[in-house]
Amino acid sequence: MARIALITTVAVLALGGCGGGDDDPPPPSGGFAEALATVGGGGANGSLGIGWADSARARAIGGPQLVADALGPNADTVVEAAPALHRRYGLNPLAAERLVSVGGSYAFGLRLDGLDNLKLHDALVDAGGRVRPGPIAELVDVGGYASVPEPLLALDVNGLGARDAFGGPGIVLAISDTARAALLGRGGRLIDEPTYATAADCLGDVVAARMVPAKLLLSTELGANAIAIGVGGGHEILCVLGVDADRVGEIESSLRKALDPDARDPRSGARVGDSVASADVTTGEERGVEFVRAQLQTVPGAQPNFLFGAVSRGSLAEVLSSGSGP
Repeated sequence: MARIALITTVAVLALGGCGGGDDDPPPPSGGFAEALATVGGGGANGSLGIGWADSARARAIGGPQLVADALGPNADTVVEAAPALHRRYGLNPLAAERLVSVGGSYAFGLRLDGLDNLKLHDALVDAGGRVRPGPIAELVDVGGYASVPEPLLALDVNGLGARDAFGGPGIVLAISDTARAALLGRGGRLIDEPTYATAADCLGDVVAARMVPAKLLLSTELGANAIAIGVGGGHEILCVLGVDADRVGEIESSLRKALDPDARDPRSGARVGDSVASADVTTGEERGVEFVRAQLQTVPGAQPNFLFGAVSRGSLAEVLSSGSGP
């Protein structure tokens, strides 16, 4: 745990050294920014998706489901399998200091910070895993690309586990060498890319967040690079990032209409006001990144999953691509 604290401190200090121009915005802060500082792989213009959850704070707001929603498909099955993983291996994913995923429309890898587990490590080795040392953690390769080792498949974990790591920041379960390397911080840091830094500022103080490249939301151009969703106490945030200059007003208008409490979800037909009490839609520009931001106030007693649901249903992509609200 002390190593995790050191990594986070170094990452935040490194953020303070970025930029330096008088007109530069201050470096982003908060849990999501700290997570971005630990992930490599480049991802210019939001081309690499990422999920993050502060497990304890997220569960206090929306239970394990909020954690699963933030991490995306594949990684969500690790959260859902938490009771079975705990019974069989003594590993509780929800006890991680934070959970971080990388991917696109689904997760290519998941990192469980602050955790280590000899029983799962040994089970993966017994299932044919090949162990080799790495510069940050011990690497375990099991089967071919994107295969799921039997110890995880038996617990209904999907997609992950072919390329793993133990030690360093925690446990990594990944599809590929590339995803594992990104979660171990190899390559250019995401926080150094303007789209990700702007996303962290736009989302602000949240306990769970997910970014998805816009081109993966729908098989059509949306006039933006990425979308980011965050959940905090009593509110949800949507940031549409890297918006084409000639589409800013159009997307702003579409979101205003779509998020009106009297509007209907274009896919489910559900009344927006059943989940959203109000929405404040604004526009801005930071680090050369144009964005449209919507802050939603959650209806008291409703689950804070309106935006995550809109992404999974395809409702958000329909709103952004249509040019008008439902």
